[in-house]
Order: sequence, then C-alpha cells, then structure tokens
Amino acid sequence: MSDLRANRRGILALVAGMATFTVNDALVKFVARSYPFGEVIFVRGVMAVVLVGAILFGRGQVRKIENGIGGPLLWRSVFEAFASSLFIAALVHMRIADLSAVVLVSPLILTAMSVVFYRERVGIRRWAAIVVGFIGTLFVIKPTPSAFDAWALVGLAAAFASASRDLITKRIDPSIPTLLISFMGSIAVTLTGLALGVTEQWLAMGPQELSLLAVAAFFLGIGTYLLVLAFRDVDISAVAPFRYILLLWAAIAGYVAFGEVPDAWAVGGAGLIVASGLYAMHRDAVRRGAALSSTHPESL
Repeated sequence: MSDLRANRRGILALVAGMATFTVNDALVKFVARSYPFGEVIFVRGVMAVVLVGAILFGRGQVRKIENGIGGPLLWRSVFEAFASSLFIAALVHMRIADLSAVVLVSPLILTAMSVVFYRERVGIRRWAAIVVGFIGTLFVIKPTPSAFDAWALVGLAAAFASASRDLITKRIDPSIPTLLISFMGSIAVTLTGLALGVTEQWLAMGPQELSLLAVAAFFLGIGTYLLVLAFRDVDISAVAPFRYILLLWAAIAGYVAFGEVPDAWAVGGAGLIVASGLYAMHRDAVRRGAALSSTHPESL
C-alpha cells in the first residue's frame, strides 16, 4: 500500500490534470467552431510535438525514439490519433459536459475489452456496472427521433478508441519513457490532422487563434504529465475515482465559456456513468484484495 502522502499527491495531480484537460478542450472548441477541423488538429499537434520534443531533447531521451517506431507503441499512437480526432469532432457540436460524460464510460469499456483480449475474469456485479454505465450513456445520447444526438455516437467512438489505446498501453515495454509515449502519440495526432486537411479548404489563422491553440497545447502537455504523476506509486483504487471531477470542470467551462447548461437527461446519465464507474472500481479493489489475501494468508 502506498503511503498517505503519495495518495494525496496523486489525488491533487489528477484533479489538476482534469482541469488542464478541460481548459484545452474549451480553447480548442472555441477555435474549431470557426476553422476547419483538420487544420485545428494539425496546428495544435505541431505545437504539442514541438513542446514535448523539446522536453524530450532536454532530458536526453531523443536517442530512444527508434524504440517507438514499431510494435505496441505504434498501435497505441494510432488509437491515440483516432481518440483525439473523434473527440474534437464531437466537441465542436456537443456541450463539453455532455461529451465528457460520454467519454468517461471508457474505463467500463476497458474492463469489458480486458475480458476479450486478456481473458480477465469479470464478475456479474462488474458486468452489471458496465450495463448501467451504458444506460447512462444512452441518457446523454437520447436515442429518440426528436432528441437524438448523432455526435454523441462520435464521442462514444472516441471512448472506444481511448479504451483500445489504454489496453495496448499495458503491452508497451516498461523501459520506454512515458515522455516518448506522449511524443509518439502527438506525432500521430498531428499527421491525422494533416491527412484530414487534404479534403478541407484551410483558412489563415490570426494571432488570437494561434495563441489560443498554443495555450491549449501547453495545457494538454501539462495535463498529460499530471496524469502520469497521478498514478505513479499510489493506490490506484484511492486515486482513480477522482477522475470524475472532470464532469465538474467541464460543466463550469461549458457554462462560463459558451453558456452551456446540460439538460436533466444528461445530468442523470452522467450520474449513472459516475456511479457505475465508482462501483466497478470498488469491485475491482475487492477482487484484488481477496486475491492478495489468498496469496498471503498470514497478513490476515
């Protein structure tokens, strides 16, 4: 078990990280409403690559880039590009809080995918939590002819891509630096923006838009670092539930920046997603505790 100080550090880092991701989302949405989708992804991606690359060079880890050309890291980067592109596409058309709620179903998707790909055992209670989480997602999507939000399905696809990315992350060689993983992901996202831009008529960005995307890239980089820091040497079961603070930050950002107010269905759906995610984490902690007890009965 990690000590209390490490857990406190992890919680603060995760809460701050969710806030920085939200700032990035709000700034990107502001620019993407007026400029082509691929162009926004590309310009912000170039800035992120330069930022992360400079840090990578400063820490003397550039020589390890060749380690990230193939294998699981390459596929992780591909899914990172899918997740980011789909998220930004949905972000332009959805309320930030609604989209954040949909994307937060990703941990439940990851649990289900672990059964298929890693043969992990998931009990009936965690399966029930997964089902409840998807019901909450339907509340946000509103699958009725009069209220259906097709862009929420794009957000759900982003959640699947994120879960796939995280699933592949487990297979990456632990010796590969986290910073290099972020760098390769940034390159993949940037190239995706360039590929999408082939079909678009790009517009010249002014100093304001470029500045906003530069700040967004900065906050994205900080958020990525904080996310890594949050889960280093901590009790994951104690820290992970605080990821749902993202919904609070997203609601505040959406209201302040765009006057967005989630409706009752979206709020109820978000509540189901959070509850199911927390319960799934609780059951996972119980399962791990039972396995540890059976392995070391003298600790009882």
